[in-house]
Amino acid sequence: MGRAWLRVGYAVAAIAASGLVGGVFGEARAQADRPMTWKAVSNTRNSKQFTDKWPWIAQELSRQTGGKISLEVSSFPELGLTGQELIRILNANLMDMAEVVTGYVSGDVPLMEGVQLPGVFKDYDQARRAYEAWSTAVVEPRERVIGGKPIASFAFSSQYLWSKFPMNSLEDLKGKKVRIFSKGQADFFNALGAEPVSIPLAEIYTALERGTVDAVVTGPESGAGLRLWEVLGYVTDLQLGPGAGFVVVSRKTWDKLSPEFRKVVEAMQPRMNELGWSLGADDTKAGLDLSIEKGLKATIPGKPEWQAQITKVAREVVVANWVKRAGPDASKAFNGTLSPIVGFSVP
Repeated sequence: MGRAWLRVGYAVAAIAASGLVGGVFGEARAQADRPMTWKAVSNTRNSKQFTDKWPWIAQELSRQTGGKISLEVSSFPELGLTGQELIRILNANLMDMAEVVTGYVSGDVPLMEGVQLPGVFKDYDQARRAYEAWSTAVVEPRERVIGGKPIASFAFSSQYLWSKFPMNSLEDLKGKKVRIFSKGQADFFNALGAEPVSIPLAEIYTALERGTVDAVVTGPESGAGLRLWEVLGYVTDLQLGPGAGFVVVSRKTWDKLSPEFRKVVEAMQPRMNELGWSLGADDTKAGLDLSIEKGLKATIPGKPEWQAQITKVAREVVVANWVKRAGPDASKAFNGTLSPIVGFSVP
């Protein structure tokens, strides 16, 4: 935990130096009837979430509040963030809005990860249904825990295994070092005989080039942006689910809003959700098409004969371990919200 807080300290310093601080350092703490600038952070500039969704949010906030709310958006890498710090940064009121990626913050709030567990969802559409249900039933009632009010969910793309080796069988994972970014992914690959390694997104190209890892879990928009075809040859669907999360407005920022401006933000939710998921699907296709064009061999969807073993690992290892670390509400939340969607329950 000491190192995690040290990273947050560096991140806060970077945010302050860049001028992208909300909280007491910026305009966003002005009274609700005065002009204010909200500071927001997105996962990466290499996605349509950044280029299409956030400009729409900025435009609508300004238009519907008569120019009283403007928005400045940056990305995790620009601020020296890994994404793991977001809940602490929102709780400290150092950012007004943020894309909280579920897998990234699973160390701070394990219960949130229930909807980001690999092997659980058969496809992107099923994952979207799960996220929308999870947002209402599990995330929204825990605003004080996650640092603010969730106003939408989103996916920046489906997550695949990008590897130096071909995946002819799940046995091919044994002994391989695989970059992951969540505890659930670590459990999944451990169960299949691989060695999970936690590496920030910005470092995975170098890690592959140097042989530190044999494969990485990421999405096509990142794979294309990082030109992973230069250092590996294969991309495979293992039902890892989408890289997804929630757009959260910090609690203090929300509390400062007038009732009128709160209604403005709430009215934007349906379109924000639709953009968050449709753009993620677009990013998946565009990044994958480019990577295949550059020579990667794709096994997408994965082989049908893998599905039974993947589901077994998800149910008996990944979900079971998550229930243990997420606490007494976990199994009830999964069975009440996700079980009707995915077709299995947990004890």
